[in-house]
Amino acid sequence: MPLNSHEEALLGNPTAADIDYNHQRLDQAPAERIKIGKWTLVALILNRTIGSGIFLTPHRILAGTGCVGGALLLWVIGAVISLCGLYVWLECGLSMPQRTVRGETEPRGVPRSGGEKNFLEFMFPNASARLPHIRTTCAFSIMFILLYNLSGNAISFGIQVMTASGIYDPMSGEVPDKGVAAGIAIGALTFVVLLHMFSRRGGILVNNAFAVTKVLLLVAIIALGIAKAAGAFPGPGKAPLENFTKGVFVTNRKDVTSWSNSLMLCMYSFSGFEQPFYVLAESKSPHKNFPKYTVLAMGIAAVLFMLVNIAYLFAVPKGLVIPAGAGDIPQSIDMATLFFEHLFDDQAHGRRAMAGLIAVSIFGNLVVMTFTAARVKQEIAKEGILPKSLIFATSYTTPYGMWKKWMSRNTILPEDLEQAPTAAFVLHWFTSILLILVTLPVGDPRKAYSALVSLYSYTIVTFLGFWVSIGLLWIKLRRGRWHWQERRRYRPWLSPAHAIIYTLASAFVLITAFVPPSLGSPFHSSVTGFEWYIVPVIGISAPFWGLAWYGGLLLYQRFTDHQLVVNRTPFWMKDPDYPSEYIQQAKIIDHTWQIRPRRGLESGFDDPAEPKDGLNTRQREADPFETSSEEGGNNGQKRWPWKRGAKSTTMTDGRRLSDGFEN
Repeated sequence: MPLNSHEEALLGNPTAADIDYNHQRLDQAPAERIKIGKWTLVALILNRTIGSGIFLTPHRILAGTGCVGGALLLWVIGAVISLCGLYVWLECGLSMPQRTVRGETEPRGVPRSGGEKNFLEFMFPNASARLPHIRTTCAFSIMFILLYNLSGNAISFGIQVMTASGIYDPMSGEVPDKGVAAGIAIGALTFVVLLHMFSRRGGILVNNAFAVTKVLLLVAIIALGIAKAAGAFPGPGKAPLENFTKGVFVTNRKDVTSWSNSLMLCMYSFSGFEQPFYVLAESKSPHKNFPKYTVLAMGIAAVLFMLVNIAYLFAVPKGLVIPAGAGDIPQSIDMATLFFEHLFDDQAHGRRAMAGLIAVSIFGNLVVMTFTAARVKQEIAKEGILPKSLIFATSYTTPYGMWKKWMSRNTILPEDLEQAPTAAFVLHWFTSILLILVTLPVGDPRKAYSALVSLYSYTIVTFLGFWVSIGLLWIKLRRGRWHWQERRRYRPWLSPAHAIIYTLASAFVLITAFVPPSLGSPFHSSVTGFEWYIVPVIGISAPFWGLAWYGGLLLYQRFTDHQLVVNRTPFWMKDPDYPSEYIQQAKIIDHTWQIRPRRGLESGFDDPAEPKDGLNTRQREADPFETSSEEGGNNGQKRWPWKRGAKSTTMTDGRRLSDGFEN
């Protein structure tokens, strides 16, 4: 049950009155009654996982493997790899960052929103360098800000809307109008961003509705496929049951790139398990709910995807997708459309109906990713690495929250009002639109979709997955310093196999992407419209964009003689539903620019007990259990370490933003 006012006072929780808005912000977790529950966790994963992938990638995977058996096997392997990835995220998300709680000697995990950002900062703190893990923060953040969006899916949404409305016929051989497709994509992204800015709760309800709708859609496709196999549909031709009886593993695709890229598409289709970890601080009892309900969601997705692929093959002859010769160009139309064409005699209406269903599914994708991605970009802004960071780091009361306050005649407390990262939504919208505009010169929006999906799959799904999993293996091996086996708050039953499998699979895909595909592969430039090396080169270079940004921060501080000091003061409480664990309740974000003393000059006010190198000074993240009056500490008086003039502990190892263990 939630804490009463007296208990909150004992914990020393801050209020808006304690904040200096010139350089500070207060970030509070939502009230317990409006936090994300266990079924919304399931819906977040399902709504993200069931997107364009299960409709638009199966034909490329089938053509890439060249055989039904190989394609279905890759779907199974992709599901296993993704489940291992989920276990990596569970072990990291429920154990990072770590804090020492009053009364305990060992650090414990206190989950917070941000996902991979928190994991990487914890595992790669670079504590001996200037601006320590800011290098890791920048390497992750710039890549995430620019590439973590569904611009490719938004373009596909535009194409599907054009097809469903009759504006474009994929069988005509013509190229869809790129201007119309881009306009619809931009309109959809804008609407979704405005939806989440208007109401946090409304966005969650829409997400849950789409999740249920899409599960029912896949169940309907499975049922239709079974009915086709049983001869219930008089559509063109009988069910091609020979797909499962003749040459199931006979293939003419011998190049490793076709197989590895097909596996990457399977992993892309299953991506989505990371969504709840981006909003951990907004979730109810994460230690209790995440291990059970995230695995449940991935299990549902895996079973549905396998059955849907089988249902497709109950209706679509494999010869329509797999080229007869090794060098022949594969069929470009998607498997879902072919499926509907082989169910009904009126193929034109079947294509339009399927396009409408795919558009609905993709729109649900846009809803869920916008909701979670903006939270991560807000966490990035809290590190002070963006211009006007505090603007993007702040949560603002939503219009719906303002309306409720007005209806209640201002009786609702400010902390109970619904809030959303409004500025972070604008940032997410801007980067999404930017990628759409960048791909306009491609000409064919279908190839723009393929390029953006390939880039997203390589960088966000595969590269970030490798980075996190190799980091987890690293801290598992460094037992002398980390003591990870004893300090982690979640222990997967197959540990460390999950991290090893995910690392090896990701590394395999990353490396083989540099091998050129053979002619006739669906990943050859004759099909995709771009050379095979472009995506892996951009993907590998993505972290260096952040390192360049990091270098710019160093130069700016050097030439301006200023230093940005970031202080994040977290406040925790025991989980009401799981008292053995703690959850984050609030955080003070303090961004202060300090004048760096020039070398050789003394201010005359130096404290001999404090280090004199201003560039290597950083306020330590305060422990809220040490600043409260709980247990009679500090003679029963509260100390507020975030206020100006308060005595703060400094560190001599640089500007420390990391939540890793201290040496």
